[in-house]
Amino acid sequence: MSKKRSRNAVPFAALTHVGNVRALNEDSLLALPPLYAVADGLGGHESGEVASALAIDTLRDHAPKHPDAVALARAVQSANQTVISGIVKGLGREGMGTTMTAVMLESGRAVFAQVGDSRAYLLRNRRLSQVTEDHSVVGEMMRSGHLTAEEARRHPQRSVITRALGSDPNLNVDTFDVTILRGDRLLVCTDGLSTMVEDAEIEQILSSSLDPNHAAEKLVQAALDAGGNDNISVIVVDVNEEQGANAAALKAMKQKKPRSKLWLWALIWTALVAAAVAGVYFLTMNYIEERAYLNNQDGIIYMHKGVPGEILGFNLTLASAPTVVEFDLLAPEFQASIGLEPTFENIDYAWAELEMMVERSPLYFDSAERLIYDGLLAEESSDDAAENGDGDSDGDSESSSSDDEEGDRP
Repeated sequence: MSKKRSRNAVPFAALTHVGNVRALNEDSLLALPPLYAVADGLGGHESGEVASALAIDTLRDHAPKHPDAVALARAVQSANQTVISGIVKGLGREGMGTTMTAVMLESGRAVFAQVGDSRAYLLRNRRLSQVTEDHSVVGEMMRSGHLTAEEARRHPQRSVITRALGSDPNLNVDTFDVTILRGDRLLVCTDGLSTMVEDAEIEQILSSSLDPNHAAEKLVQAALDAGGNDNISVIVVDVNEEQGANAAALKAMKQKKPRSKLWLWALIWTALVAAAVAGVYFLTMNYIEERAYLNNQDGIIYMHKGVPGEILGFNLTLASAPTVVEFDLLAPEFQASIGLEPTFENIDYAWAELEMMVERSPLYFDSAERLIYDGLLAEESSDDAAENGDGDSDGDSESSSSDDEEGDRP
């Protein structure tokens, strides 16, 4: 079991388990208030774990800061494109895919975005209701009245889904906007829970467990006791005073607001936007100057100062230098990580990560210590890397300091 967290301000627990049967956990989850999500990788030997991890990472990077159904659906669609691109880039295998169910909570609202059969439930006054609809063969048959819930649980096609990330560039994402009240409890889970534990038992566990951590542990254990035939992932979130609304607040929201002078509000809004744009620019530049990332170029690992991509034609990579590390000699798990172009808080963290990859890659075992001692930066490119950073005084200072300490880092 892993990924269990709880905070006083936002009481929640996130828990995942490989189950009793599977050798690999293909589920991925995200609990980053106000955003919570689960993804159930599909494909078995076709890299379902890669698909779910790619989808969760992309959702985290593209999700809005506040609940917005359109923006959240757009983030899930971006995750879909990343999974499709991952297949083309060789990060996974043909046929891989993943479900995704995400929710954002704030100020009395819960906005859901969903693809597949991972579910979201709402517990209110000890009564459980399913918020999402399964995109599966048996889900369609239940909605058309051809199957009961009990028959669907035993149906041979209960695991066949009709919609998943990685299968359709024009993927349709379902969204739901629900009013949440103080005292509500939300559950987001993969089908490793919902196909093994009946809703009545889920309701009883959520109602009887005061702490979200205990609730999450009991839900996972119930699925394991029922057979644990699949990976199990659950996120339990308690709606507190900050997130939930109460009856008086809901009534106040419906009252008419007094009219205001539109021109004054427009002037204030314009000033705020201008200030925000300027602030974002300076914060972005400061952020970029501190960051570093790794990638693979023609079989060689490159160290970059900045972040990947560009904004309005401006390249966000400030300096680049090749290392002596060969991509094909790294262990497969590190090759997959490099393929995602990982970013780091600063260049020292990036070097430490690359050194760790070399030390733990079997093909480098005999030469890792010597490579790290001599320095991983390709000597012939040191001058070019320095010239690339001439436009950034802070970057030059950092580079010079690293040269003094490490001998040959950019």
